[in-house]
Amino acid sequence: MKYILSLLLISSTLLINAQVKVAAHRGASAYVLENSLEAFKLGFEMEADAIEMDIWKTTDDSLVIMHDRTTGRTSNENLVVPESDSKQLRALRLHNGEKIPFVYEALALVPEGKQVVIEIKCYDEAGEAAHVFPMLSDLLIRTGRAKDAIIISFGKMPLIESKKYLPQTPCYYLSAEEHIEDELIALCKKYGFEGLNLHKKLITKELADKVKQENLDLMVWTV
Repeated sequence: MKYILSLLLISSTLLINAQVKVAAHRGASAYVLENSLEAFKLGFEMEADAIEMDIWKTTDDSLVIMHDRTTGRTSNENLVVPESDSKQLRALRLHNGEKIPFVYEALALVPEGKQVVIEIKCYDEAGEAAHVFPMLSDLLIRTGRAKDAIIISFGKMPLIESKKYLPQTPCYYLSAEEHIEDELIALCKKYGFEGLNLHKKLITKELADKVKQENLDLMVWTV
């Protein structure tokens, strides 16, 4: 499982006496097509504690799963996700033959006791395309998955919105940028985010200890 997983909730002690959970990054993406229902199913079959997915809002207010802003890398046609409607996107075929999944379809695959990590990809889009809330919060509450979700983003605004609509759902700020951990920690403390989600190249014992001292959690991608 080494190549498909990112470590979750390293309890800020760099694996020493830490509670470690494992999430299948974009599903079991080293074995089957990323961000597909097939990948999410396989992730849980491989005993991951969670799956991670990337979500976008379409022009007709649907929530779909895709890592890139465009569909060309993983499907048979190249469309811009936040500039397309769900009918256009669902007419495409992923390289494994599936349709681009709706978020609700992936949530239905999450077993009881497992979690789902949701990255908000449209944080830097203009206008309505940037806002997945309250749609996402309504979906998570309606499906009973708010308690199982973790929200992550490279932008602070989706996390601020998440805290407004889903105050009990953990939020983690994503970053791969070096030497800004103090700024990120301050951001988490200011807005009530539960922790940081950092690229593995940034992780040192010193950084992990600093995060722990601030009573924040640490997530690491991709291990």
